[in-house]
Amino acid sequence: MISTKTTTLREENIGLKKELSFHQEKCRHLEAEYENLRQMILRTNRARFGSKSERYAEGDISQLPLFASVEEVAIPDSPVDEEETITYIRRKKRNNQENTKDLPRVEIVIPVSETERHCECGCEKELVKHETKEKLHYQPAVFEIQIEKREVLACPKGCDGSMVTAAAPKQLLPKTKASNELLSHIAVSKIMDRQPLYHLEKQFDTRYHVKISRQTMAKWMIEMAVAFQPIVNLLKDSLLSYDIAGLDATTLQVLHEVDRKAQTKSYMYCIRGGAPSKEVVLWDYNAVQHKPFLKNWFLGYTGYIHVDADPFFEDLPYEDLISLNKCNAHARRKFEEIVKATKHPGLAKEAMSFYREIYKIERDAKNLKLTPAERYRLRQEKTAPLMVNFKKWLDEKCPLTLPKSYIGKAIKYCLNHWDGLTMFLRDGRLEVDNNLTEQQIKAFVMGRKNWLFSDTVAGADSLAIHYGLMLTAKQHNLDPFKYYCAIIKRLPYCSSISDYEALLPWNIQLASPRLA
Repeated sequence: MISTKTTTLREENIGLKKELSFHQEKCRHLEAEYENLRQMILRTNRARFGSKSERYAEGDISQLPLFASVEEVAIPDSPVDEEETITYIRRKKRNNQENTKDLPRVEIVIPVSETERHCECGCEKELVKHETKEKLHYQPAVFEIQIEKREVLACPKGCDGSMVTAAAPKQLLPKTKASNELLSHIAVSKIMDRQPLYHLEKQFDTRYHVKISRQTMAKWMIEMAVAFQPIVNLLKDSLLSYDIAGLDATTLQVLHEVDRKAQTKSYMYCIRGGAPSKEVVLWDYNAVQHKPFLKNWFLGYTGYIHVDADPFFEDLPYEDLISLNKCNAHARRKFEEIVKATKHPGLAKEAMSFYREIYKIERDAKNLKLTPAERYRLRQEKTAPLMVNFKKWLDEKCPLTLPKSYIGKAIKYCLNHWDGLTMFLRDGRLEVDNNLTEQQIKAFVMGRKNWLFSDTVAGADSLAIHYGLMLTAKQHNLDPFKYYCAIIKRLPYCSSISDYEALLPWNIQLASPRLA
């Protein structure tokens, strides 16, 4: 009888343990779901109402939380001095002449009226000086028709075969009735000024009564891009010949693409690189099979590439020729979002303290204008031990976090990509992040907000070429408009590689001054 009761109690105990284990597991699951939802709400509130800046300083409460009550915000007590002191700082006036010194100047003399030109004694007054005042003047754009007249000469005696006609100047687009300056203006307005072509069409019509359809302008953009391809090929050769590059991507929608819906997103890749005096920023469009596309793009390249942890870049390292320098800004951003979105950041705040020290060392190196060799030594002395401690901290805290929580994902991200995140320690020329490439991406993203999409693949390819040429010209302090005017004029006369090389941004000689 006793043994039967014992067996029954034992079975009930086993059943209760299983039920308890089930409920404990369910509680852990619900707790993880609750934490994810809470983090999601906090991040959404920050994205909608908070500051977009990624700047972080521990203890910085210059911007209070939007939904926190007064009791929840800890404001440090201000020291009360017996005598209050006020310091006045006189701001230095901006010297507008420094900004306008390269502008052309036109003198306008304002004479004294006739009634005041004679003295009471009867003498005519003499000029002593001029009271001078400078005004910044704006002259609207002018559309005009250029009439090209080619001379036709003939012998006055009427000799056979004596008639000769002046050779017509070569044009980049022979059948186009647009000057080099108009083509340059349309391209720069679309790329650098982020103007959709339908805006330009309306502007030309309403302001200047000139009708140029958006379809015609799009056709010109594509035809110019095709003619610019030899220059882009030389820029790519220069980029691949240097052993440090940067790579990032952003989406682009192309409406008419074979076997693809209009809503399908494709990608525009930004590739930055080249020697210090020959910096290059190139763009390339691709719709499918991104890994083979990138592997083929960098075929024959040897060196480092700054990237983020996008899966598209996984196949780039092959035969130990390419090393991926992963972006620490992406890793830092995962912790920074938690710190700014939550009231008690905990582990995320500890991680940010490591990144604060890492980036402080990088700022010091930049402010001191250290050479790559000097920056390498500084990193080995200060940053390398810091990264070792950060790795120990990550290994220690990873088991203590929920794998699907935001802090768990942030820690796991760093551990999964640790080799790439520490790659910058190997060479003083490498950057700690890929922000330089992201800055170039920004120009495209801001333009895309206006013109939204490309109609055809040819249009997307032309965008890539125009963005590459203009951003590379800007990288070398060239005015994109004046650079385009020069290469459009000279390209038809190029017949050899040396002729095309003379048009590269670091080789070309422009009569106009460069950008300040």
